[in-house]
Amino acid sequence: MRHSTRKYQAEDQIELFMFCSANILSIKIASSDVGYPINVYGTVIARDSLDHKCIYLFRCDRRHSQLIKSEDKSLILIGPSRGLLLQDFIFLEVDLKIKGERGQDKLLFRRLLEIDGRVVTRQNIEVRSVSRPSRLSIVEVEYAVVKKAMEATIEFQILKGDFFGKITAHTTSIPNKMLLYNSKRGGVVTSEDNGTIQLWRRVIAVSLNEMLIFNIEVSNGPAAASTREISFTPQLNDADEEEFFCGGVEFQVKVTWSVIDCYD
Repeated sequence: MRHSTRKYQAEDQIELFMFCSANILSIKIASSDVGYPINVYGTVIARDSLDHKCIYLFRCDRRHSQLIKSEDKSLILIGPSRGLLLQDFIFLEVDLKIKGERGQDKLLFRRLLEIDGRVVTRQNIEVRSVSRPSRLSIVEVEYAVVKKAMEATIEFQILKGDFFGKITAHTTSIPNKMLLYNSKRGGVVTSEDNGTIQLWRRVIAVSLNEMLIFNIEVSNGPAAASTREISFTPQLNDADEEEFFCGGVEFQVKVTWSVIDCYD
């Protein structure tokens, strides 16, 4: 949220200076030489040309390893923590292991993957993937190219009731849903305990010309099962808030907008 309060001299020309970004849609073990299911742990780190710092996309220790049942099952992503700059390269450092019995763990994948912004931002294909083989597997990363990118930082809070369900998000042109929260793994959130939902992913890149769409599924029992769709239009800065009901639960969602660029 570096530029959420920034003032622009010529807002009608700001689109000429906006940069591209990328949403990491999924990271999958596309092939496993040891078969499935496997318990996976380790890290996936992204680095871009903005500051070259580590930005975690996946981080899981051995004790909390994730069960991957098939090649279609994606790792549960926890990032990025800020909008990724796709000006030249985004590097993905993947280091994954298989949790074995009696401590007999195996190295599943350890390689560097690259997203070349010099190429993909000049093409009209919005959803792409990059994959490489390693020791015991092939890892595939699916991502969406976002042009004229805004950084949306998301907050969800329960104002009334108990929330058991799922929250996903996508943009107008990319229907692939990004999982923000699922209470089956994260636990029930109640309004009595502050009500703030600890989202797994809090930042999504959105094109200035599109919309950010949330899908909320509440499943607090058959009588209270319900779904709701909430949309937000990007701004150059500032924040949007909305309160709504879904399945007897009152929510508040806040989206803080910031331009993704490489200048301070």
